[in-house]
Amino acid sequence: MPSIRPILYAVLVLFTIITAAVFYFATIEGKSGMEALWLTMSSVTTTGYSDVMPSTSAGRIITMFLSVLGFGFLTYVLGTTLTGMVEGRISDIWGKRKMIKQITRLKDHIIVCGAGRVGKEVIRELIRKKKEFVVIEKEPSILEDIRAEGNVLFIAGDATEDRILQMAGVAYAKGIITTIPDDAGNLMITISCKDFNPEAHIVARATRPESVIRLKRAGADTVVSPSAIAGSRMALASLKPASVAVVETLIDDHENNLNLEELLITYKSKLVGMRLKDSRIRDDYGIMVLAIMREGQNIINPEPSEVFKVGDILVLFGAAEQLYLLEKVVAGE
Repeated sequence: MPSIRPILYAVLVLFTIITAAVFYFATIEGKSGMEALWLTMSSVTTTGYSDVMPSTSAGRIITMFLSVLGFGFLTYVLGTTLTGMVEGRISDIWGKRKMIKQITRLKDHIIVCGAGRVGKEVIRELIRKKKEFVVIEKEPSILEDIRAEGNVLFIAGDATEDRILQMAGVAYAKGIITTIPDDAGNLMITISCKDFNPEAHIVARATRPESVIRLKRAGADTVVSPSAIAGSRMALASLKPASVAVVETLIDDHENNLNLEELLITYKSKLVGMRLKDSRIRDDYGIMVLAIMREGQNIINPEPSEVFKVGDILVLFGAAEQLYLLEKVVAGE
């Protein structure tokens, strides 16, 4: 789309030409204000009405230059403006079609419903983790902020509508994070997503405490109350400042290269039937096994004699590159 500055310059020059011509015809030719303006505009637009004509040779020469010069600037302004509008419209349509095609190709992605204050933090974390995701947002001002983030896939619409969720590929999504500030809206989204994709992991935001139970009943796997978490964290920061400082460093410091990871043990894994102490996860990879999730139960700080089983989810903590290497072992590659 062309720059606006040349168009503004051309409009300024055209306005100056018209003003000077009206002034000349009114003062030198003795025309009335309306006649001077009519003669000027008919000359600039080359319509050439003969009801008002210059009475002097100088006036006729001015009129000829006005027809050529004024019409040239007028054509430039109108042509450039229309071209910019058409190109911008085509670019916008092409960009939307391209984005929709990219969204339809996604599998095992994450859908973020709402990009407000909480949603923006979710988006930044997903970008940092290099995860594939789609954002659904209906507010135009927030959509502009999403565009400013870069290559973020998004759909402009209401996440409570089934049609919008289907456009985002809810049937093929790995997880849904609904962050809108309306508990009723989050409840509707949760119910719809579980209907379309029962296997998707749903994380829902709850503004009011009583909404937590309702969202879990609707099918949300995890319900997060930002206000409750903030209050608990502030209290802990006062009671146990050293412990909170360590946790904040692990979570918020993106330079430390330490991550939490979840790995599923499949039947192909070399760890099946092996005891924790024999797996050498800590010795060979420097990774700590914080917990094992098994059949809905959490085994926190598992004993060295704990035996790994198919379907176990290991909650691990360690360096990112070592977690990547261990993932291949756990997957049986």
